[in-house]
Formats: sequence, structure tokens, C-alpha cells
Amino acid sequence: MSDQVVHLRDLLAPSVVSLVASFQMGRFAWAVGQARRKFKVPVPQTDGDEGFVRVFRAQQNTLEFAPLFLPCVWISSLFVHPVPSTIVSLRYLYARSQYFESYSKKAEDRVPHFITAVKCFQILLVMSAAGLINLSLKEFAGVDVFGKVVDFFRQYIPQLK
Repeated sequence: MSDQVVHLRDLLAPSVVSLVASFQMGRFAWAVGQARRKFKVPVPQTDGDEGFVRVFRAQQNTLEFAPLFLPCVWISSLFVHPVPSTIVSLRYLYARSQYFESYSKKAEDRVPHFITAVKCFQILLVMSAAGLINLSLKEFAGVDVFGKVVDFFRQYIPQLK
């Protein structure tokens, strides 16, 4: 089995992404509360004025994706590399923010931002699966796919040596 040690510095980037995601979800929840007051929608109602419903649905959709997104942030960071995982994750969060703002104003405008967020999530999902498959192959079959890819590129790009 692998004896690789994980250092706190390896956990910094996914921790920051997780914290930013938490702040974002909190900001969206606060916006729902503001929309409730603005459009006079009492708790626990989840319908009413179209303006409220758009804000509420944008927040709910973000919450629906959170338990899918966050594990992929961590798995891809730990089993592939924190830098590309963080870049893709921050792009996802930015797209989510744009999605929320667009949806809150006009439902049709949310679509491009939703597509961007889903593509980022898919990249994280593929990275996570690839990292887990690579480690499994390395540990149980003695095949290091990532190592072979790095070696291939080192042959043709001298700066990687």
C-alpha cells in the first residue's frame, strides 16, 4: 500500500474552496430571506411572487449540487493535484454566482452559467475518478498511468525534467 504522506499544505486549497463554497451558500440563503421580505412570502411558503421563486430556486439548485461538488473537490485535490482541482472549483463557484445573479433577475439568463458550472463539475468528477482509478491500478496492479503520462511529456518537454 502507498506510504504517501499528506501535508497540511496539500489540504489548504481544497479547504479554501470549501470555505468559499460555504460562504457562497450562506450568501444565497441570506438573499432568499431578503426576497421573502421584499415579496412578502412568509415562512414556510416556497411559492409566491415570481421574483421570490427565482431567487429561491437558484438557491435550491445550488444546494442540490453541493453534495456532488464538494466531495469531487476533495477527491480530485487529494488523488490528482490541488492546483488544477482548485482552478476548476473556483471557476465552478464563479459560474454558480453568475447563475444565481442571472436567475434572480431573469430565468432564461441562467442557462449559460448553469452549463459552465455543470461542465466544471464534470471535469472534477472525471479528475476524481481518474485519480482513484490510477491509485487503484498502482496499488493493486503495479501500473502507474499518471506516471507514464508524465514520463511521456518529459521526453518532449525539456522544462519538465
